[in-house]
Amino acid sequence: MEIRCQYCGQVHRVPRDIFGDREKADLSCAACGKVFQVVNPKLATLKIDTTRKKVSTVTDYVSPEGRKLKLPAQKDLSLKVLEGDELGTVYPVNKPRVTIGRTNADITLHDAATSRVHCALEVSDEDVLVRDLDSTNGTLVNNQPIRTAKLSNGSTFKVGKHLFQLVIAAKGA
Repeated sequence: MEIRCQYCGQVHRVPRDIFGDREKADLSCAACGKVFQVVNPKLATLKIDTTRKKVSTVTDYVSPEGRKLKLPAQKDLSLKVLEGDELGTVYPVNKPRVTIGRTNADITLHDAATSRVHCALEVSDEDVLVRDLDSTNGTLVNNQPIRTAKLSNGSTFKVGKHLFQLVIAAKGA
């Protein structure tokens, strides 16, 4: 079997019986001289983390700053896609906190430039905010990366290759 040195990348051919009945074995790299551990693939279970980052937990009804999130009673909110693969799609904002991302989000985008959970739209009685959730490529408002930004009717923000426009209308209009 082939094993790659974790320090220098040198590939070593070793016999499968290097492990015996052990789960791990030490191997000395001929190229760099460092010793590293090799795991027996027959005995060890491969464990893969599902994500590299922890996403901060925020309930649907309270922002990280403690602002109460609530949909306005007399208004309908939606997000219209102006650029990107989802061009023309209108997403209704039907809860006070809507996440946008590639997976595990309320609005899922098929866009490699979008993080798994990229940003969130937070609605309260006072205002509407877009909050970047430590995304890799950032959330842009007026072509500037933001942590949080206040939005109004017609405001736009960019997530990956998608440009969203906030539309606020009177209820039932």
